[in-house]
Amino acid sequence: MQVSTVAPTQTRTLQLAQKRILVLGSALHTQSVDAFAWNDLPGYLNVGDYDVIILNLVSFVEQQSSFGIRAERLPTWQQIARLLFSPNSEVICIGLPGADVNNSLYQSTTWWLPVTPEFVFNSGEVIRNVKPEFAYYFEYVRRWFFYATPSFKSHFMGLAGYLRVVHPWANNLQVGMGAIAHTRFNQAIAFKLIFRAGYVDRSRALPASRGKDAGVEPLLTSGVAVWLPPPTEISADEAISLILRERYKRAVEVATPEWAAVYQLPQQQAIAAQVNQHQQEIERLQQEIALAQKQLEATTSLNRLLYEQNQEALTLIVCDALRQLGAQVSDANGAGSMISSGIMRLTDPSGREGMLLVKTRAGELPLSDLRQLDQYVRDLMLNQNWRGKGILIANTQYSQPPNQRNEPFPPNCIRAAQQLFGYCLVTTTQLFQAIAPISATNSTLVSFGVPFLR
Repeated sequence: MQVSTVAPTQTRTLQLAQKRILVLGSALHTQSVDAFAWNDLPGYLNVGDYDVIILNLVSFVEQQSSFGIRAERLPTWQQIARLLFSPNSEVICIGLPGADVNNSLYQSTTWWLPVTPEFVFNSGEVIRNVKPEFAYYFEYVRRWFFYATPSFKSHFMGLAGYLRVVHPWANNLQVGMGAIAHTRFNQAIAFKLIFRAGYVDRSRALPASRGKDAGVEPLLTSGVAVWLPPPTEISADEAISLILRERYKRAVEVATPEWAAVYQLPQQQAIAAQVNQHQQEIERLQQEIALAQKQLEATTSLNRLLYEQNQEALTLIVCDALRQLGAQVSDANGAGSMISSGIMRLTDPSGREGMLLVKTRAGELPLSDLRQLDQYVRDLMLNQNWRGKGILIANTQYSQPPNQRNEPFPPNCIRAAQQLFGYCLVTTTQLFQAIAPISATNSTLVSFGVPFLR
């Protein structure tokens, strides 16, 4: 038994390709990522539908002051909390930690975190100890404007209220903070956060063991929250495109400005004309294909002359074949009542009339079928003074290929048709053979070698 394995790199690439990504604050053009500006968030947006959220906090501050942000359209902290504490989730934000005025949800850039590290606003150019996974990003960061310390402030709604959203029993939160890049003095200017929500039964804990020493039962471990400083050498939108390409292997299309359509190379119009010509040719060929397909379906239905077992269905097919040979075929009474009995009225291209009976038989044709046709023809002659010929078309031994079938008509049927009645006996195989050359020879009823009305 062979067991196939997938390389770790291939597995990670596949996992990244399956992640659903949402970008907030940048209206990027890409088919594999949903992206919206802060002032244009759709009302139906639910961050719980995604695995990764990238927050452009640079544009959050700008658009809040310039355009205004519709507070009711912002993802609620409850939605982001549930996402953050779901397996393999990631929230990446780019920008400066904004002022948290009166703990207002819509003025704070940290409304989505359960706890926030203490930020110290300072600046410098020395950046050290950059983690390899974000080295591509820090190629475009030449200055930092803040650093974070592991001294945490609870969510504006209170930590207890936040934890109740992620788990009904959670009453304890543990925080892991890892630096992505440092200042010269080992202060984190970019960092990762991982949270673990737990439960502490404080009623059973001894007074001396309460607090840090109390036993914590872990309930949930969060995904990863990443905070990156704003880039200085490229725009925030370009930085997000860089993250999508390098971290998540997603390509971002560059939007073509409207004015670019005015500038064209000399050969562009000629190539565009060729493209248009080819498209017109494709449309013409598609129409011809559709017509040919209909003709093929109509022609293929005539193959049922060789194997159709249902008498009513075979009658309709036989009538269609005779019409293609130039005959006029209609119900004997003109009202569709005779199709089930297999008896039809026929007129050949010369105006001669006949009465047609269609039969299906698993074996050879019995004499009673010929008597049925003769009875109907005699009734017409006596009651309506009709003059014409009786024609019996049969599909006998239909379960066998035509080249393996025995004689379709027994001797008594042949003698009766020739000597007593003067009727024509024809097989559906003969009719099929007559149809075969019709497109090339324009065959008619009197030209394919079957003595119908002669």
